[in-house]
Amino acid sequence: MLKKQLFSKVIIPYVLPLYMIVAAAILIFLGSGTIWALLLLALLLLDAAYLLSYTGKVLLPWIEEEEESLVQESDKLMHTITETEAIPLCSIGHAGSVDWQNRGFAHLCEQNGSIDGILNDDRLGELFAGETHVQFHQHWGSRYYIVDATQVEGDAGKKLLVWNDVTESEAIRRSSEDKRLCVAYISVDNYDEILSDSPADEQSSIEAAIDVKLRSWASDMDAAVVRFKAGSYVVFFENRFMDNLRDGKFAILNEMHEIITGADFPTSISIGVGCETESLEELLQDARQALDLALGRGGDQAVVRRKIGDNEYYGGALPTVEKRNKGKSRMVAHALLQQMAASDRIIIMGHSRPDMDAFGSAIGLYHLAEVAGKEACIVLNSVDEAIQQIYDAAQLTGHYNFQNGDQAAALATPDTMLIITDCHARFMTEEPSLVDKIQKIVIIDHHRRNKTPIADPTLMHTEVYASSASELVTELLQYSGKKVIDKFAAGALLAGITVDTKNFTVNTGVRTFEAASWLRRNGADMADVKNYFRLRLDFVQKKYNIIASAEILGSGIAVAYTKEKDRSMQVLAAQAADELLEMNGVRAAFTAGRSEGKTMVSARSDGSINVQTVMEKLGGGGHMNVAAAQVPESPEEAIQRIVAALRDDEIL
Repeated sequence: MLKKQLFSKVIIPYVLPLYMIVAAAILIFLGSGTIWALLLLALLLLDAAYLLSYTGKVLLPWIEEEEESLVQESDKLMHTITETEAIPLCSIGHAGSVDWQNRGFAHLCEQNGSIDGILNDDRLGELFAGETHVQFHQHWGSRYYIVDATQVEGDAGKKLLVWNDVTESEAIRRSSEDKRLCVAYISVDNYDEILSDSPADEQSSIEAAIDVKLRSWASDMDAAVVRFKAGSYVVFFENRFMDNLRDGKFAILNEMHEIITGADFPTSISIGVGCETESLEELLQDARQALDLALGRGGDQAVVRRKIGDNEYYGGALPTVEKRNKGKSRMVAHALLQQMAASDRIIIMGHSRPDMDAFGSAIGLYHLAEVAGKEACIVLNSVDEAIQQIYDAAQLTGHYNFQNGDQAAALATPDTMLIITDCHARFMTEEPSLVDKIQKIVIIDHHRRNKTPIADPTLMHTEVYASSASELVTELLQYSGKKVIDKFAAGALLAGITVDTKNFTVNTGVRTFEAASWLRRNGADMADVKNYFRLRLDFVQKKYNIIASAEILGSGIAVAYTKEKDRSMQVLAAQAADELLEMNGVRAAFTAGRSEGKTMVSARSDGSINVQTVMEKLGGGGHMNVAAAQVPESPEEAIQRIVAALRDDEIL
């Protein structure tokens, strides 16, 4: 091999040009008949003879010796690699079969068993996906390895695997990981209501029962527990217990329901956990944010704050309990009026494609801005079937200032206040760009907190027990100090409450009826409210086409979808789900339809199934009984995702 390469790549490329030049010179001299040509030709022949002799007697034997030496060295190296146990090596093909192995790898197989279970289809797909070098971590037997897989040169169908045993270092890393500190903030939901609804002589025993159960749960984790105020605890424990907590889905949530009190609702707690940082300050901050998120989602649940990836949610099966004390509404009303007074203009905005609740609460806030003596406008980019009638009625009054998103943005100044009602996430608002432009943001909402709330609002009033945003705004108006609404505004707020309570049949409490009574005293007319809900014939036909496609699955789950596209599909899907829920044997209803590039999904429940958690898996949210999502897939694919989520939760 080296001989051939010598002639083809060394001698010929270097000598041939010289000989060609000399030959050309000889031809030139021969043409002139000179003796120099004959002399050059003789010298050329002598040089060629010398080169051939030297090459054959000296150079080629030396090359043969070197080639043999290299082969021997290669054989020795290959023998050493094959016989060594220090570095386990093997080569595999596409099918996962071992084509070659050294003694070290053979020894691993003797210790740990066959490699067949490790090189499964997923792993082989990863190794032969096209990358020349792939690294993966692998448990094998009792050992832990980092495996470097490199493509064999000249053969894309083979990989050389180098098995690096890192069991000891991994054990040290895991030990350090297990001992890392975690922090949990715990709050007893509706603590004041639990005690006030119980006899005085039982209150101390209820407090003790809650304390004992929490401390018993913490002692199983060798945790330190500090009660820093009534109904509030902070728990410090090691990270090694997190897997058990996850596997048990924070069983303490259900254990707390066993405590008997005089209240007409179960005892429940909310837990916020911080566990993915080394700094104690950051751990406490993460745990506090997680607890706020758990409370914002209605309580009776645990939230684990994640630095990377989505937060983890556990529990949340109980319906939210109404707080009978209106002290918070009074304080929020006072603070909101102060903030309004310090602003030059108020911009009010609901969620995209606003429904009756978003529209009605915006009307109420418009009047609250007038109490503060500030100019206000309501952001409205489009009007669909859900609010067409009430929007027309509002326009007839000549009282309200409606602006589209661009017009509102042009009005905004550094002192402008933006009030967002009936939602709390940027992407859900009617004009998301306003959230980025305006610094002073107030949020009024009754939905459970989703994964991406607007960060650091100036004022936030979210109460998941409330039936609607209109109910919350009605209470704020009551504490504004004077009669501030007219007949139309009272009717708009009552319409908002009516649509979210399904005519006062779901999500209602004492405060819901108190708010409705106050609106009636201020002129709200149920006949007018009923007129706001009138629909076109073609709209009703489309709604019943969706209902006609319904299928009732196991466990009382109804699903329906339409392939027809409609700009009012959000309302169509919602109303179809409402009517499906009224059918015999239906516990939850899911509907889907296409609208302007997105599929609108609506979910309704009778309270026995938490549809909010299902919609969160699709990127949406809402309440336990009323939720929705917008997804890019087709309606049929959206329903398939819902069915898969229900099966994952063992509901189907």
